[in-house]
Amino acid sequence: MNIKWTEEERKYIADNAAHMKDRELAERLTEISDRKITVDAVRKVRQKMGIKKSHGRGICKIVYKENNVQDTKNSND
Repeated sequence: MNIKWTEEERKYIADNAAHMKDRELAERLTEISDRKITVDAVRKVRQKMGIKKSHGRGICKIVYKENNVQDTKNSND
């Protein structure tokens, strides 16, 4: 089933993707929207929006063009 994303949900993902894991985004959006939103659904819409995260467990980094990386949170802290 395809989720119909609201502008508020998309904005929440865009605003918080740099410092929250997709799992955390899915949990918070589930609470906010009162419907079950999966990690895969968040990941898919984030990628469609052009927001790419760096690879690695527990790393919250947004990868911009030409491999510029913004490090905003590392879960090892």
